[in-house]
Amino acid sequence: MRLFFTLLLFCFALAPVRAQNFRVQAAAFAAPVAPAYFKDRGVEGVIGSTDANGIYRYFVGNYATLEEAEAARDLLVAKGFPNATVIDLAVQRALYESPCTYFAGNPMGAASGMGMNVSSIYFESGVASLSAEAKQELDRYAGLLRDYPELKLSLTGHTDALGNAQSNVELATTRARAARDYLIARGVRADRMFLNVAGEAQPAMDNQDFYGNDLPKNRRWNRRVVLAILKEGGEIEPENR
Repeated sequence: MRLFFTLLLFCFALAPVRAQNFRVQAAAFAAPVAPAYFKDRGVEGVIGSTDANGIYRYFVGNYATLEEAEAARDLLVAKGFPNATVIDLAVQRALYESPCTYFAGNPMGAASGMGMNVSSIYFESGVASLSAEAKQELDRYAGLLRDYPELKLSLTGHTDALGNAQSNVELATTRARAARDYLIARGVRADRMFLNVAGEAQPAMDNQDFYGNDLPKNRRWNRRVVLAILKEGGEIEPENR
């Protein structure tokens, strides 16, 4: 239940009563970066978080007005963060019909606003075989990677919490490899793809409710491989192509 309370506190932190209507995301990565990455570029006070897709997002400040947020973003751009982004919390709340996307039942969270640069394919319980829908999504990524040879792809395997942790790591690995092998068969070079394994450690939705009751409808969102388009250096590609 730690995930539940962490997300709950995060939602309260975004509550409008604090008049913090905007955030500035400095960067987003498929793997964590050290604090020195930002300090060496003259940026202090960076707060990191991991979304439901296992994407590492780094934020600098909360702001009451758009003008303040845009000024902070422009400063980040000048310091070497060209993909710094202003996040309008009011727009996010409207899009997901809740102050917090977690409680809106949207396992994609904020990343879903990034189009196909970050998305997921899903699996049946206990298996790593690709569904027709998963293959269709992978075909889209194969086309994007063929069209833009400078881009790379991160594939992160996940499971629900059924079974033991070690077997879930193995299953998550097999799922990520199945997606990679499908893309290789579609002409994407293996050296342009990076496999990551989370197992059951990063659920998109709680596997159980507050009382420990199983939530099978939630578990289906946790049986996934997250696909993230990467720029050079490992940062998430911020815009649709």
